[in-house]
Amino acid sequence: MTKTIILLGAGGECVPIIQKAKDMGLRTVVVDGCGSAPGMALADVPVVASCYHADAALQGLRRSPIKGADGVMCAATDSPHVAAAIREEFGLPGLSVASARLSIDKGDQKAVLRTFGIPVPDSTGRNPLKPSIQSDWVIKPADSRGGRGVIRLAGVDYEWAYKTARALSPTGQVVIERWLDGPQYSTYSIILGGRVMFTVCGLRNYDRLAEFAPYSIEDGFDVPSIPPCGIGAVNELIARACVALGWLDTAPGLTVKGDLIWHDDRLVILELAARLSGGYFCSHVTPMAYGIDFVYAAIKLALGEGLEWRVGGGAIAPFGAGFVSQRYVFSDPADIGRTVVSLPRVSDWAAWATWLIKPGDIIKPVTSHAARLGQACCIAGTMADAEHMAARAVAEMKAGASLE
Repeated sequence: MTKTIILLGAGGECVPIIQKAKDMGLRTVVVDGCGSAPGMALADVPVVASCYHADAALQGLRRSPIKGADGVMCAATDSPHVAAAIREEFGLPGLSVASARLSIDKGDQKAVLRTFGIPVPDSTGRNPLKPSIQSDWVIKPADSRGGRGVIRLAGVDYEWAYKTARALSPTGQVVIERWLDGPQYSTYSIILGGRVMFTVCGLRNYDRLAEFAPYSIEDGFDVPSIPPCGIGAVNELIARACVALGWLDTAPGLTVKGDLIWHDDRLVILELAARLSGGYFCSHVTPMAYGIDFVYAAIKLALGEGLEWRVGGGAIAPFGAGFVSQRYVFSDPADIGRTVVSLPRVSDWAAWATWLIKPGDIIKPVTSHAARLGQACCIAGTMADAEHMAARAVAEMKAGASLE
């Protein structure tokens, strides 16, 4: 009997995840507020409803022809709380509503982690900062996504930063915490049977912080890149954090996204999320770098089927496949307000490249990750070669774009 999975999100970065579910022979129910989103064309059952609001998603599903489902997961969307509400409605495996809420509210998440002795940045909580300590602090919405409203407070007007970040929070809440220097890492872990079985680790590229200040904008990542403490310590820290958040013993397992930093000779958690990410990290970069089908693993866990873990073979047994670098196409200040006329074919240098804009779009200021114009992922035998190829690919893409 064909199984049914509910997938939250139908944007461009969701498409590979929806396609994977279809390739696995599943009936796909896709929930998105935009009926013309590209992933909707792949859906066996499209449901036009917000995938970020539980009430709207549930109402849409109740109106749909489906009578039940076998699993639900976020398809590159930050909506684990909505997935949890759907699980409760349909009796599906995975995180509870209470546990999933800690994936969304970063203020409460860090309060819990701090209580359990997990290293996280110092924080003033949700209180206004004193002007005397602004220079090395950052403010962000407590529950937003895509880097929206993440503002470093050095040299900026605090009242403006507070209002900007607060306006981008669905609940009007902000988190104010100390800015930490050091290399930052994106991690994606498979939790199985109460253990961290495998973690993908990539170095986040923040070489353009000064250019986009005061906003904190990431320009891709380099995979694999391991912190000085080693991958074993990464797995141990993520496991401890998942215990604190009530995630580790979720049956049969789940995938966890992490943002970590190596600061003052120790690993610190910036935030964790119980979901797959966007940015093609899981759908493309992980198979390219590690030879592991991370999306397949996430879907199997969402269905409650578990995974077969075999060293040296099998669907989720990792092996070193190459070094992967991703970089993004960004606008120049002179491009702001101009209209996209045409876009060139993606570079032959890239193993995977996409435009995130289309003709007719108006170029916006770079204040969040949503303002990226395109991306390119390149694989090579060394990280230096992969970085060089990715930089050249996005330069070619930018040079070939026509604006008016």
